[in-house]
Amino acid sequence: MTAVMTNWSTLIGHEKAQRWFAAAIGQNRLGGSFLLVGSPGIGKRTLANVLARTLLCQVSKPDQMTPCGTCPSCLQVEAGTHPDVVRVRKPDDKSLIPVELLIGSREARMQEGFCRDIRLRPSVGNRKVAILEDADFLNEEGANCLLKTLEEPPSAAIVLLIGTSEQRQLPTIRSRCQILRLGPLSNEDAARLVRDIHGVEASDESIASAIDIAGGDIEVALRLLSGESDKLRGALTAQLDADYPDPVGLSRIISTHVDAAGKDATKRRGAMRDVFSMSVQHYRRQMRADALRDSVAPITLNRLDRCVRALREVDRSANQATLIECFAADIAAGTTGDRGEIG
Repeated sequence: MTAVMTNWSTLIGHEKAQRWFAAAIGQNRLGGSFLLVGSPGIGKRTLANVLARTLLCQVSKPDQMTPCGTCPSCLQVEAGTHPDVVRVRKPDDKSLIPVELLIGSREARMQEGFCRDIRLRPSVGNRKVAILEDADFLNEEGANCLLKTLEEPPSAAIVLLIGTSEQRQLPTIRSRCQILRLGPLSNEDAARLVRDIHGVEASDESIASAIDIAGGDIEVALRLLSGESDKLRGALTAQLDADYPDPVGLSRIISTHVDAAGKDATKRRGAMRDVFSMSVQHYRRQMRADALRDSVAPITLNRLDRCVRALREVDRSANQATLIECFAADIAAGTTGDRGEIG
């Protein structure tokens, strides 16, 4: 599997967004604040990076829509070190984006943070790009800190907020941004992305299965195709196939897989998504089989609901151990686990 720097020509499935940005850049009217929304893992962050390289490339002009990928600016954008690209994302140990990341600490209000950095003059070129990756996790206080910046960004700046849906954004955010909706990738586009862009060598059946299990999330699908997931899938299936899975055994399987991802919180959350995605797919298959016999059991519905809930809780929960423990207990008992947010 090889890492590839994506350009517009290889940004699969988002041709409409590409045409929109190309027209705006060509007419010299690209500016202001944008909200990119779409399902997890479909390429929103990648699109933001490609746009940043397009605007900051030192070789190609923006209206050519062909960032070179080799100049210092392109390499710095891809590495996350470009001085004219301001980035904020939710820390992995927090359930919301801290206000301090937006406007600085109490002792240094508006002397540091996202909103202040946007207003600094560009260091290298003549544009600044500000990317807020986890707009889903802005609370009202955080959103209020952004309002002036979103309403009146500097003329040289473009602000990109990234979220999973419009419904998860506060009205004050939605009303101040141009909204670009990125649709889910088709199965064909997802398979082409996995095979041709990420260089995965696997059978068509294996790729299609991984995409199905991952629910279209390419990052999850790539992990499932890494070859390291077969042992996990076997152990997990053995537990989920039981009428009443052992909560201790199930918790141990999940914790072992998560611990193998190391100490990085992002990788650990990714490992949890692997488990919960597999679990969703397992109970969906079980429901389809039961439906053919006209005998879908309520306990199966409860367990499927719990797996879907767990996927939603991965990013919201600051306490991974509690999430795993509650998930295993609820699956064993056949309950939905609707106890509100965990952690």
